[in-house]
Amino acid sequence: MSRWIAPLFIFSTLLMLPEIFRNTVHNPSARTPAGQPLTSASRAYSSANTSIMDRQNGVVRVTGTSYPLSEKTIQKVVAKRSLEESAHVSIWNWQGLEAVTASARGLDKQHHFANSYLVGFKPFQTRELWVPLYTLAMQKEYQYDHLQYAGLSDIWQTSRQAYFQKRGDCEDHAILLADWLIELGVDARVALGTHKGQGHAWVVAIVDNQEYLLEATSKRRQASWQAMPLAALAEGYEVEFQFNRNFFWAKRNSASTRKYRGIHWIKKSQFIRS
Repeated sequence: MSRWIAPLFIFSTLLMLPEIFRNTVHNPSARTPAGQPLTSASRAYSSANTSIMDRQNGVVRVTGTSYPLSEKTIQKVVAKRSLEESAHVSIWNWQGLEAVTASARGLDKQHHFANSYLVGFKPFQTRELWVPLYTLAMQKEYQYDHLQYAGLSDIWQTSRQAYFQKRGDCEDHAILLADWLIELGVDARVALGTHKGQGHAWVVAIVDNQEYLLEATSKRRQASWQAMPLAALAEGYEVEFQFNRNFFWAKRNSASTRKYRGIHWIKKSQFIRS
């Protein structure tokens, strides 16, 4: 993920705000623990599944505006930029409103809205809410995007791709974890911000009216939901935005918070998949 940079004006009604988030700092040697990696059958199946074209096209309806922001519009803008520049996460203004949604470049080399990467994928059913995080710890390795994608700093995987692709960085882990939990009936969201000053993505899950912060890149095998930390107690995380399959939220101001609900959050837009 990239640092904040100077604004780039595009249309009178459209502004691509500073692109966000430097790659989070994790131990480069941290790998999936030995024990239960993807089976050979799963690996053979993975190439077919990562090539599945999930429906990511759609529009974003922004509260207080007269017409929606389309994916076609952002792709036209991004197409005018270099390959390296377009590999950054972008935050968009629309019709005079700031930070209404985000987009990122996918494996298909196109920019898509952040919500669209949560494609409604559930690898398997489970009644235990700790199982998705446990599974991620076992079978997906953490790797920086620039090492995996020839120097490009931010390439996002859909939740399906993230499950079958062996390696990924923080947003790939978070997208898969959030989407899986949503399929299990949890109010789960991907949070974007910083961790100890470095750009990062993680998951917040709301269970029994409690907010839990789930570090999707963690390789600790927590075999209990009770072991998950409350968001209010998690240190070093500074959230700026959050999203699920349908909605995108931004903070009202720059004040630090450990609460992911309340009047200090604005539901900026709704994503409608085509």
